[in-house]
Amino acid sequence: MKEFYRSTIIQTQTKIRRARVLPKGGEIVVRVGQEVSPIQVVARTTMASDFAIMSASEKLRVAPEEIGEYLRVEKGAPVEAGAVLASRKRLLGERQVLSPVDGIFFDVVNGRIAVQPTSDWLELRALVAGRVVSYIGNQGVTIETSGSLIQAAWGSGREGVGRLKVVATTPDTLLTPDHFNSDVTGQVLAVGCLNNVELFHRAEDVGVRGLIVGSASAEVCQVSQDSPLPLLVTDGVGSGGMAPPIFELLHQADGRSVSLFGDYKAEAGQRPEIILPQAAALGLDAATVKKVMVPGQLVRILSVGYAGKVGKIKHIYNRLQPTPIGLKTPGVDVELPNGEVVFVPTANLDVIV
Repeated sequence: MKEFYRSTIIQTQTKIRRARVLPKGGEIVVRVGQEVSPIQVVARTTMASDFAIMSASEKLRVAPEEIGEYLRVEKGAPVEAGAVLASRKRLLGERQVLSPVDGIFFDVVNGRIAVQPTSDWLELRALVAGRVVSYIGNQGVTIETSGSLIQAAWGSGREGVGRLKVVATTPDTLLTPDHFNSDVTGQVLAVGCLNNVELFHRAEDVGVRGLIVGSASAEVCQVSQDSPLPLLVTDGVGSGGMAPPIFELLHQADGRSVSLFGDYKAEAGQRPEIILPQAAALGLDAATVKKVMVPGQLVRILSVGYAGKVGKIKHIYNRLQPTPIGLKTPGVDVELPNGEVVFVPTANLDVIV
């Protein structure tokens, strides 16, 4: 049995190359060989002045006709990116609608706020500290860095960078209001589970730069797609928490700069990624995805009953094995940390490399 169906990269130290690409041709503003910081602009292009639309009534949980009571900016007023356009005080703090761009507060229609951008440029930032190694035509650059790399199961499509703050004590720690009692502004929070939409909005309101969670509810994932706050889910939808190898790696990196790449395009094989840059060991090579399973290989179980459990392959069967529902399938025996050995079909394995 040579092939497996899924793999996840969880590397403590590796070389990483990532492309940063504009949606269309523009101007490259860095040179090959140049060291760049995460917030440094590497390329830019002209952009159409399309309106930025925010569903304020949905965000504030008020009826569309009531939104005028909560506006903090007059129509026609200039606003900066991050400016508070509307707000409403809640039990867990103030919920806010922020402008995503510099522009003009244009209008409110059916509970939606429209901001007309004033900038004529779309600027592409490096997002990760590293060295520019090549150009990608006139659309972008390839940046090389070294450090820790974690592939996530799902991402909200947003990007971000900040200082990692692990607020969990165990892989299944649930995010609670108490986690916001300390100063978390500008931090990327890591926690086991997030199943409360109110707490997601609380993270937005206090200026959190991103969220890394082991598992999240479907409602939280849906809401996050309309928010500029990046959400990366390392293990999956539900309440299973975070795989121990990922949790341990994040704990080791607590306090370091972390870059979040939240794009998820399953059809193109693109997974969301968490990158924690740090100086490389001499001769270190990029991670390679193994195409064979061997005894001792670390795996995560995806099947019901043991979903999210991580263990090591104890035995690989050369012949198809019967399952409780009467089918025969290729599979392996997996030994869990408590010593229990379970048979798992190959299709229900996520091999950690």
